Amino acid sequence: MVHKKQLIYATTLGYTVLLAFASLAKINHQSTFHIEFEDKIVHFLAYAMLCFLVFLSFSLQKINKSLIYAALFAFVFGIILEFIQGVMPHARVSELLDVVANTLGILVMTAILRWKKQTLIKKLQTFV
Repeated sequence: MVHKKQLIYATTLGYTVLLAFASLAKINHQSTFHIEFEDKIVHFLAYAMLCFLVFLSFSLQKINKSLIYAALFAFVFGIILEFIQGVMPHARVSELLDVVANTLGILVMTAILRWKKQTLIKKLQTFV
């Protein structure tokens, strides 16, 4: 039987790998919903989720300042992916606004987690 902690770690790792793949894979994207700035909204949500999952994993490891480290990890991860996009000849295009959207998603998730951290930690402890 899979332990619940391992499930959270695996989800975090899988999401991180999926995000890296999606960020570097060349895709022919046609907007399904025709929403202005759709890709920036996706960036915002993707990095908010990354920050959340990394926070959960770090909290389970009882890492001090897990929220700060989760936000820093997500930010640096996004910067590295944007840099790779900029130097790979056949990758997607690197954009400064993607970094802005990533950062805003991380900051909003950090604010939410900071606000609800104690409640979330207690629920996480009863979950695992």
